[in-house]
Order: sequence, then C-alpha cells, then structure tokens
Amino acid sequence: MEKGAISVSRAELGDVADLLAILNGATQYKVERGDMAWGSEARSEQRVRDAMAESQMYIVRQDGRSVGTTCLQWDDEHYWGKQQPIAGYIHGLAVESSVHGQGIGAMVIEWARHQAFLQGRQFLRLDCSARNAGLCRYYERQGFIQVGQRVLQSGYIAALYQCEASHC
Repeated sequence: MEKGAISVSRAELGDVADLLAILNGATQYKVERGDMAWGSEARSEQRVRDAMAESQMYIVRQDGRSVGTTCLQWDDEHYWGKQQPIAGYIHGLAVESSVHGQGIGAMVIEWARHQAFLQGRQFLRLDCSARNAGLCRYYERQGFIQVGQRVLQSGYIAALYQCEASHC
C-alpha cells in the first residue's frame, strides 16, 4: 500500500529490530494505560521471529522509516472459534508513539480491509481488551461494530469487532 509517504509490506528478517522496538513501545504504552492484553514483558527477538513464521506480519513505513506493524491472518480459532473462511483477522496493530494522531493506524486498517476484500472475505475482524474503552472507541470510529466478547481462561475479556470488508 502506498498512501503519500506510507507503505505496508511483508516484514522480513531484517525488520526484526524495528518490529521489536515498535511492539515493545506499544506494549509499554498499553501497560501505562492499564491494558495488559499484551502482557507487561518486552518481547524477545525469538518471539518476533516466531510470530513472523506463524503469521503474515507486516511492517508500516513512513518516508522509509519503520513506524508500525500488524499481522493479517485468514483464521483465528483462538478468539473467534472455528469459522467458515469469511473474514480476515488483524492482530498486533501497533504504531510508534511519535506518530500517534497522524492517521497511520486508520490507513493500516483500510489496507487490511482491502486485502480481506481481495481475498473474497466478507469481513475484517479484530479483538481488543473489552476493558480498554479508549481502544474500543477508536475501532468503532474506524467503522467496526462489536459483535461479541470472549472470556479466556485467564480472565481476559476480548471484545470482538468486525466490519464489512467492502467498506469499514
């Protein structure tokens, strides 16, 4: 995706250090706001490498500088259960704090929505902490509708959101 100076591309091994910085910064930002969805510990290089191998991890660049990341998956049994192939699922959307408020997250969501549409999927779905009211409002402003909740064994409550892939 190219929108002005913003691009989204598949993450490669050379991106691991940038991904670590972005994800660990986002984790700290969430923890400071009482959102423990990603835990409180910094990710290791191996954890990022494993995530890259297990899912489609993307890196977001602004003027060539790494400023964000997300994963785009084609199933998500952990949160959504067994489903027909009708949705794309985004996870780990993170934007470096220095670029908050510039619409980069919204652009990444639009990119992911379009990818789901191109794959013939009806929906783009995501989950977030049901206790993070600010994040829930953000996704609702992006056109997502909360369609349920999932309580995990740990007690974590995930708010389940979706929007039409043809338009969010």
